[in-house]
Amino acid sequence: MKSILKLFASLLMILGWMQVIGQDCEPYMVVNQGAVREMTNYDKKDKVTGTSVQTVKEIKTEGNMTEWTINSVSKDAKGKQTSAGDLQMTCEAGIFKMDMKNFIDEETMKGFEGMEVAMDATDLDYPAILTPGMTLKDGNITIKASSQGVPVMTLVVRIYDRKVLALEDITTPAGTFQCYKISQTVETKTLFTVIAKTTDWIAKKVGTVRSETFDKNSNLQGYMILTAMK
Repeated sequence: MKSILKLFASLLMILGWMQVIGQDCEPYMVVNQGAVREMTNYDKKDKVTGTSVQTVKEIKTEGNMTEWTINSVSKDAKGKQTSAGDLQMTCEAGIFKMDMKNFIDEETMKGFEGMEVAMDATDLDYPAILTPGMTLKDGNITIKASSQGVPVMTLVVRIYDRKVLALEDITTPAGTFQCYKISQTVETKTLFTVIAKTTDWIAKKVGTVRSETFDKNSNLQGYMILTAMK
């Protein structure tokens, strides 16, 4: 379950930077060079379990495509760094896209070192305009690792049943925001299958304000809220 929660944390933070610049993209996050966001993680009993801080590292625009590199640093409840790395996302022709490789945690990727790795993915995308009742496209990634031609491991992550449920006001320590409420199901397959659900609240010019993670039986496992941004 911990690896699944890491996956959701990555998803959450990427959504937090869901920005778009220019006439083709709807700004769900204001992303400027050097901009910073902080999300705080809680367990189901409201105990702080860690924080994640993202900083806009680089912005590139070529033709009708804008690409962002976001540096992400996560720490546990005691302030010890647990992971760090860069996230990639793009916006092209009015569609914001998140690279599904962003959803594979650092420890898992290290486990593939020294192996032959093949990846096949469909990016997770968001259209320029979100409206309640809308169904969003699935995202998925399959990673096959082998050693000297012998299959060793296959990892599949699928994000599906994505729906825009409502437009609601959400208040956190960072302020009060009008948010789109989005639900989705995340399925991870390795030697076994784990299915969980998330509900996210995202705001234009802000990004993710709150996210809740549930098990397949709809029991709350933890949540994250926006606690600071600048």
